Amino acid sequence: MKTIALIPARLESKRFPNKLVKKINGIPIILKTYRAALETNLFDEVYVVSGNDEILEIIKNEGGLTFKSLNNHESGTDRIAEAAVDIDHDIVVNLQGDEPFINNAAIRDLINSFKDTDVQIASLMTKFLNLDEILNKKTKEFELNKDALLNLNYNTKNKLVKDIEGLYQTDANSIKDWQEKIKTFESIKKNIEDTGPIPRKLKKSFWNNYKKVVREFYSTKNIFFKKIKKVYTENLSKQNSLINEIINISSKDDLEKERQNVISIQKKWKLIKPVPYKANEKNWKNFKNSCDMFFQKISQNKNLKTKENKEFELKQNKLIEDVEKFSGELVGLEKIFEEYFLNNKLSSEKEKIFFDKIKTQLIKQGLKEEESQNKLNEMKSKFMSYDQKKSEVYKLNLRLDKLKKDLTQQENNLLFFNDKSKENKLLKTVHLKIKNQKLEIEKLIIEKNKLLK
Repeated sequence: MKTIALIPARLESKRFPNKLVKKINGIPIILKTYRAALETNLFDEVYVVSGNDEILEIIKNEGGLTFKSLNNHESGTDRIAEAAVDIDHDIVVNLQGDEPFINNAAIRDLINSFKDTDVQIASLMTKFLNLDEILNKKTKEFELNKDALLNLNYNTKNKLVKDIEGLYQTDANSIKDWQEKIKTFESIKKNIEDTGPIPRKLKKSFWNNYKKVVREFYSTKNIFFKKIKKVYTENLSKQNSLINEIINISSKDDLEKERQNVISIQKKWKLIKPVPYKANEKNWKNFKNSCDMFFQKISQNKNLKTKENKEFELKQNKLIEDVEKFSGELVGLEKIFEEYFLNNKLSSEKEKIFFDKIKTQLIKQGLKEEESQNKLNEMKSKFMSYDQKKSEVYKLNLRLDKLKKDLTQQENNLLFFNDKSKENKLLKTVHLKIKNQKLEIEKLIIEKNKLLK
């Protein structure tokens, strides 16, 4: 009877990726398994069955037999079943690609079992041993293959060290890039620590090289952050200079003539990068306020003194006073709210005062803080015009954008804490701030959705 061995092989192992091309004493594991199968002299033919070209090339270079299978098989049995259809045989033996230390006697017994014509399929099994026997067996197996395993660990660790070298030798031009590098670096370090022991004679040279590479990584990282700190300082100075320019321009008499100049300064602001988030947020607020004040002055020079605006301002003030002095039923408060929004020309400053006083009255009516906010949102949705709602949604979106950016910054800050920092007070503060920001974002989204209904 023609007996063949089929060795299923793939590189996508989750626990040990690329395992079959790792080397033991300089020889890939899949090649050692293939050679061991040939050396048993129990098979008429031995094939390696794989969908991976790298594995097939290793066997072909040895002059061995291969079968190119599909990649998407769920098991090794499925893979060799595909090959068995096209290869002539009477008996097929499924040998695992990661078992180079084949037990000849066990394989021979397995093949001989097919002399009984009633046997269609057979498997090798090991009698379950007690714990002491298992430990003794594993110890003997380790001692038997000790040198090969230690060398495999050494090669694995050396590859991981080279991965660290690749991290600091590859250019990174942003803080985000370096945050990713730091994350990868910590993962590689853990893998090195988790990989087993290496030959005693190689320990000293390996760990000396490892420490050298780690120091080089930290040194490269520190150089980048020192450099970026200098760039930050220069760009913050540029921002402050533009803020002062706007303030000086705003003090001039003919502001309309300076409009294009201010627009040009706004364009220059957008080109100033990178800038640290917190400082940029503060400077942007000052810059925006200065620009807003400039354009508001232009607008005020045209419109503020008109009779209509004066009359409406008086009406707004009167309605705010009415809310402050209000002592009636909720329906009366809603009427004041409706009247306030009958005119589209609203002062954003007074609008905030008006909302605060409405909310205060709602609380006096017996509503809790959250209930009063929900009622205020309901009144906005009911009485505000489409344009007023649109304006309110725009303001909410600005607040949401700010909160989301701040939340991202806080979450990025967590990357700079290691496991030993879990009890750190600063870390707890960051977690609390993240929690509160998420709650605030959720509330603003609810408020926005109610306005959009």
